[in-house]
Amino acid sequence: MKYTGRITALIIMITAIVVMRLYAYMYLKYPLTAFPMIGVIFLFFAFKAGENCDKVRFLSEKDSLTECHNRRFVNKIFPTLLAQMNNKNEELSLAILDCDNFKTINDTYGHNRGDFILREISALLLTSIRKSDMVARWGGDEFLIIAPYADRKDIKAIVNRFENELLKLSKKLQIDISVSSGCATYPRDAKKIDDLIHFADSNMYDGKSKRI
Repeated sequence: MKYTGRITALIIMITAIVVMRLYAYMYLKYPLTAFPMIGVIFLFFAFKAGENCDKVRFLSEKDSLTECHNRRFVNKIFPTLLAQMNNKNEELSLAILDCDNFKTINDTYGHNRGDFILREISALLLTSIRKSDMVARWGGDEFLIIAPYADRKDIKAIVNRFENELLKLSKKLQIDISVSSGCATYPRDAKKIDDLIHFADSNMYDGKSKRI
C-alpha cells in the first residue's frame, strides 16, 4: 500500500501548523519554543485521515487477496498505455493465465490452501515480470500480465520464466500446480482490450485442447 495520502496529509498539516505558529508569534506574542500540543493532535488526525485515503485507493486498485491490480484498474489504465504505444510506435503484449484444475485443488486441499496457492502464484508473477509490466487478477483463478514495449517473443519469455518458478513451487508444496496461457499483441492481433483478451483466451483454450 502506498503512503501518498498520509504523506500529503502530513505535509499540508505541518505547513498549516508552521503558518499558525508564525502568525501567533508575530501578532499574538506566542512563544515559538512552546510545545505544540494542539499541533501534535492535529498531526495525528491528519495521519489517520491520510491512512484511510490510502486504504480506499488501495482497495479500488488492488485485489485484496493477492495484492495484484484488479480488473477495474486495468480498464482504467489501459487506454493510457495504448496511447503511449501509439505515440512511440511500440507494441504492447499481454498474457492471460488460467490455473489448471483449480477446483480440484480447492476440493482436495480446502479453500484456505487454495487461497494460499493464489497468493503464491501472484508473488511468483510479480517477481517474473519486468519493472515496466503489471499483473492483475482477472478472475477467480485467472491472472493477466500486461507488458508495454513487448512483442510476442518478450511476453512468452516472461510466461516461461514464471512457469519455471511455478514448477519449483509445485515440487516444494507437492501439489500439481500448473497454468494454461495465451498471448496477444497490440496492435498486431487487436486494438481494444476486450478483443486482445478474447484473442489471448482463444490461444489459451487452443493450447489446452491440444494437451487433452
